[in-house]
Amino acid sequence: MTEFDTSLDIGKQREDQLIAFFQSLGHKPIAIPGKFKNFDFFLANTKEAYEVKQDWKAHYSGNLVVEIEMFGKPSGLMGTTADWWIFDTKTEFIFITPRKLKDLIVSLNPPLRIFTGKGDTQPKKAYLIPVETIKKYSSRDVPRDQILQKTTHKHI
Repeated sequence: MTEFDTSLDIGKQREDQLIAFFQSLGHKPIAIPGKFKNFDFFLANTKEAYEVKQDWKAHYSGNLVVEIEMFGKPSGLMGTTADWWIFDTKTEFIFITPRKLKDLIVSLNPPLRIFTGKGDTQPKKAYLIPVETIKKYSSRDVPRDQILQKTTHKHI
């Protein structure tokens, strides 16, 4: 299994855990199967779409990657149609709207980085933004164990 495939599998597990979390709160989440790039799942009762971004390196780097372009095309923040992004930092889930992320970038003007991520074949353009900065703009951040614990108890 390639590093990309491993990362994809872990990402799918996170999405499933977040879907179970939203179900435990009484929402009606619907996963989007296959290679749909615009978002990962949506809540049928609120009509809000969610994109999950796993960035466990943020746990020790202190920065989150906000991708905007890959293969010469808009991607990540510039390609999303999600209403919400959820960053999984290994210790917490950070909920933020793409609009607030864009406002943050315009306001702070962080340097644009070009790099090839582990498991990628081509370079991407992205911003590295401190986790604490994104948290200031976010709607909420939830310790990871609170979400995972809530979903675990639901299935007992």
